[in-house]
Amino acid sequence: MKKLIIILFLIHSINCKAQNDRVGDYNNTNWVQLFIVKSINKKTDWLIEYQWRRTNGLKNWQQGLFRTALQYKPNNNVSIAVGYAEAETFPYGDYPIASNGTFPEHRIFEQLIIKQTINKLTITNRFRIEQRWLAKIKAGSNREIEDWTFLHRFRYQFRTQMPLWIKKEQQFFVAAADELLIGAGKNLGINIFDQNRIFLIAGYKISKHLSFETGYFNQTLQQGKRINNQTIMQRNNGIFLATNLSL
Repeated sequence: MKKLIIILFLIHSINCKAQNDRVGDYNNTNWVQLFIVKSINKKTDWLIEYQWRRTNGLKNWQQGLFRTALQYKPNNNVSIAVGYAEAETFPYGDYPIASNGTFPEHRIFEQLIIKQTINKLTITNRFRIEQRWLAKIKAGSNREIEDWTFLHRFRYQFRTQMPLWIKKEQQFFVAAADELLIGAGKNLGINIFDQNRIFLIAGYKISKHLSFETGYFNQTLQQGKRINNQTIMQRNNGIFLATNLSL
């Protein structure tokens, strides 16, 4: 019994120390997203995406993200993609990631999506691996790049979707998703955990070519550097609006 009490006390002490070691940076963020799928043939698609990410309502930039890829579908439940992404991250929050100013990032990524339908429920598992080149901005300069940092990142998203109403090609649906992002590589910094994103979604499919999604998201992001010997945890939450086009 004494050993159990000691173990519980140690766990509690470690947890308290971890909490005291963290500083929360809370931000209101809103994302506007556009996803385009252009069919090349029955099994191959060209994917195009842009995300307009803002803070303080829509007043200031958080991030701009462009992504494109070629996708191959061996069947209706599996797709494989290889692509490129470019991001611009802007200073925002009390402890900005872009502390020396807005910086660009280039990515190459590989992706696997597996879908499964159980009754009316559609379950989607998305696995993505990214090779990332992040620019290091020289302090006090006008976005002068002095170096590039190379990192790997592993991403897994689990999504469930269920229709509430269906009429021919139209439907209302609800969905929920969670995505975990894990960093890797010799230049990683202090954290393996990179981000976690939770989405609560309502959507309307007008036809097989057009659908809209909106809802709430919560983004927990751990910075790769410590400030004043403390870990910075960003807690970003807000509303997103997505448009999906199939051409």
